[in-house]
Amino acid sequence: MTEAALLRVRGLDVTYRRARLRGGDVHAVRGVDLTVGRGETVGLVGESGSGKSTIGSAVLGLVPATGGGIEFDGADITHATRTDRRLLARRMQVVFQDPYGSMNPAHTVGDTLAEALRHNLGLPADEIHERVLRALDDVGLPPGAAHRYPAAFSGGQRQRIAIARALVMEPDFIVCDEAVSALDLSVQAQVLNLLARLKRDRGLSYLFISHDLAVVRYLSDTIVVLYAGRVVERGPAALVADHPSHPYTRALLAAAPVPDPIAQRRRQAERRLTSTAGTTSGRVSAGCAFAPRCPFAQETCWSDQPELVEHDGVSVACHRRDEIAAGTAVPLQTSAGAA
Repeated sequence: MTEAALLRVRGLDVTYRRARLRGGDVHAVRGVDLTVGRGETVGLVGESGSGKSTIGSAVLGLVPATGGGIEFDGADITHATRTDRRLLARRMQVVFQDPYGSMNPAHTVGDTLAEALRHNLGLPADEIHERVLRALDDVGLPPGAAHRYPAAFSGGQRQRIAIARALVMEPDFIVCDEAVSALDLSVQAQVLNLLARLKRDRGLSYLFISHDLAVVRYLSDTIVVLYAGRVVERGPAALVADHPSHPYTRALLAAAPVPDPIAQRRRQAERRLTSTAGTTSGRVSAGCAFAPRCPFAQETCWSDQPELVEHDGVSVACHRRDEIAAGTAVPLQTSAGAA
């Protein structure tokens, strides 16, 4: 990883407009800042509805930003035109969760990979053929795969094809949106190792989006934890994943099973505490969005939105960060459940 930033997101807001009768506007992303360096993997982690995929979509221009800005390699792409986005496709690609759903079953794999090159670059046929075979080889598929149809491949092989489709453009940056979540654990490991090798060999940068903290920890240099559209914790992967400071990050860690039975019981107890805090109250927090679920929530948490404050290289948005990090915070379930 180098210090030069390839992607900068500053104060990003994304709001989905809805009629008042349907519940009003949905504020999916609120004031998010993040930076992806050249050759760096930044992992976005959070549960469904946290805003992580919306951030990826905004970066790719698939949904409009309603506030803030997005820069790619120094250029403002917040409101890039369709022509600009077509040029950006040469450097910025995406791998989605469901590769089969994004492929035409009537097209061979070779045609699927070549289509992007013909549409965006207008390359001659011989160069397109060469790039297709090179991309397939890079993801561990034989040249004959180009002549077969998507239905002939397993889920893991289809994800390799989706990665190859991104690689044919020879990009600098790839958004991986839940790219391994639908795969078996053994296949997940193979695809993660593939992504790590491609990053090393091609100098790629990734924005890696997942609900699984352990998966994000494996591939990422930096982890950004999202809850209700806001960043609640950000820092080096080892520090955030192995020694989380925010109660929500701790809950994500507790959700991952471990072989040590004592540690597993400890995680189960913490997960139960987080899942039951505030469940008997209809109180809505004007401060921290996590307060209704947080076992450590106190009155300040309900009234004041915590700022993202850096400490020893990790930024955390939590009023009780120091106590939780020191292990001196006492769960206050009655605070979370108070009227």
